[in-house]
Amino acid sequence: MKNKMVKKQRKGIFSSRGFESARPTHDSLLQMNKGDGARVNRSPTLSECEHVNKKRFVLSCRGQVAIFIIIAVLIVAGVGVYFLLSSRDVASLSQEMQVVYDYYLSCIEEHVGQGVALLGEQGGYIYADELDFVPGSQYMPFSSQLDFLGQPVPYWMYVSGNNLLREQVPTKAGMEGELERYVRERASNCDFSDFSLQGYDVLVGNNLEEIEVSVDIKNLEVSVDVENDLNIYFEEQAVFVGSHELNVDSKLGKFYELALDTYNHEKESMFLEKYALDVMRLYAPVSGVELSCVPKVFVEDEIKQDLAAGLEANIAMLKLDGSYYDLADKDNNYFVEDIGPRVDENVNFIYSSTWGTNIEIHGDKVVEPVGLQEGLGILGFCYVDYNLVYDIHFPVLIQFWDSEEMFQFPVAVVIRKNQAREALPGIEGVSIESEVCKYNNQDVNVYTYDSSLNPVEARVSFKCLNSVCDIGETSFEGGDAVLRAGMPQCVNGFIRAKADGFAETKYQISTNEEASAEIILSKLYNMKLDLGEVDKALVRFDAVDYKKAVVYPDVKSVELIEGSYNVSVYVYDDSSLTIPAVARRECVDVPREGVGGLLGQEEEKCFDINIPETVVEMAVVGGGKTTSYFSESQLASASELNINVPLFGKPASLDDLQGNYIRAEDEEVFLDFE
Repeated sequence: MKNKMVKKQRKGIFSSRGFESARPTHDSLLQMNKGDGARVNRSPTLSECEHVNKKRFVLSCRGQVAIFIIIAVLIVAGVGVYFLLSSRDVASLSQEMQVVYDYYLSCIEEHVGQGVALLGEQGGYIYADELDFVPGSQYMPFSSQLDFLGQPVPYWMYVSGNNLLREQVPTKAGMEGELERYVRERASNCDFSDFSLQGYDVLVGNNLEEIEVSVDIKNLEVSVDVENDLNIYFEEQAVFVGSHELNVDSKLGKFYELALDTYNHEKESMFLEKYALDVMRLYAPVSGVELSCVPKVFVEDEIKQDLAAGLEANIAMLKLDGSYYDLADKDNNYFVEDIGPRVDENVNFIYSSTWGTNIEIHGDKVVEPVGLQEGLGILGFCYVDYNLVYDIHFPVLIQFWDSEEMFQFPVAVVIRKNQAREALPGIEGVSIESEVCKYNNQDVNVYTYDSSLNPVEARVSFKCLNSVCDIGETSFEGGDAVLRAGMPQCVNGFIRAKADGFAETKYQISTNEEASAEIILSKLYNMKLDLGEVDKALVRFDAVDYKKAVVYPDVKSVELIEGSYNVSVYVYDDSSLTIPAVARRECVDVPREGVGGLLGQEEEKCFDINIPETVVEMAVVGGGKTTSYFSESQLASASELNINVPLFGKPASLDDLQGNYIRAEDEEVFLDFE
């Protein structure tokens, strides 16, 4: 990110050490002792002193010491004079020295800008790769980081693979510390080669233990103070600067505070979960009753795709109450969330269906109509009553930005059993699983194989009553695929194993008695379907632990495993049958209120029945059933399943419609693999 720069007055710190690095020569020191054209007299050596009398020895040696003292004084004086002449305040640097020093400051500024950009792009972390990485699982797709365009962005709140709700929100002090480290590690990484070609000699301290950096993140700027030796030599000039101060224009502090306000509001009010629930009810079937004489078929993949598309479109519409937008329609106020302070910066809410998303749908995916069964003709209409329950987990990335900077962080949105997660004031390893799953105190070894007893790596969960606990994954160990893990103690629970290319398999176990489970996974085989001239049909394959329903010809294939199936087919066609409205009054005898009711007295109660006119748009015109065993060899060698279905005429009345439905229960269909 590009950062604008406002430089304060810098201060230069000078010392004798700075002069020493100027490297004055021995000859220059000797020259200080010479007069114009004078010769330097030599003092006697120690050996020469030994050959004279004691008096002369003392005088000569004293003279020698005096000369050394004079030379030392001259050196110190020379250092002082040189220091005074060559060292000066940074503000008064010569033009030749100023250009080098400005370059060094701009180099530090660039490093500061890079660090600020990383803090914004990675949710307040520069060294995100040093955080403890927590992987996700099949049931909880979140890891501790969101992969956004190839860049890891740590979640501020996420659900770990073992269903623990965790948070990793950076503090401002932590951000300042990471930026200080980033600048300190690069304070010496400035290229002065161009200046060297011009005759400059530039020395920069590179001992990380001696470099000190102080950072202060403010609302609209980042102040940086770097303590690092810089020596510049050029011709007869020498400058030493030890402290460097600069301010970088940046909204990092402001964006962080807005992000923190938004996060705290989400953590306490769960506004993202509430919008997600509205999308769920709008884009997916949840519960209801429909007047229909045709089975209601819910295609799981289609529901998931619709939900993901709905979330993608609606999450992007969210806004925070503020002045950075204009609403085109009053109805769009629905998408505006008030987090407290009014927001005057741009905000994006982003969700992509390509990110780790988990949608689990519980309930009957094929719901038969009520009213066509034998003996129910008195109803005079048909209806379908359905109820589906959802677990939805997906990430949302929240961005604050302007034309030059951005700060972003992701959070996990959690819907469990059609309800938002509980609001939590503080989160650190809080379990969102049921109480049953918190007590995995029974060690169990799970082995997973295919039908040929080859090891297969599979994902394992455990179901006890209505609670489902994620346990882990089997992995290769010798000639087996095994998982050694703790499970809750449960009587007649189920271990569930699922692997790519295999059907989910259940294994009943009482974990308070058994400590091992060997599970055989059934391979899935994709089979094309051909029903001849049938325009529309519902085909069901029901085995003991495996069920599939296909709406033909919308779907012309089905995945099957080895097993014994009850195959049923209902053929439908357009209908103009209309069931007239019903308006009648029914009366029944009920116990009388009060003491009379206790004595067995009754009274007549009447009520009105009003049933609107029902148009049967689709009617049963054919069908049948059969039972057949599909072997694995048969499924492996075939690519298509042909189904021959008996056809009937279109019904002209409710009795005909009911008769066709009953007949479809009695007729037989014929199967043929190709």
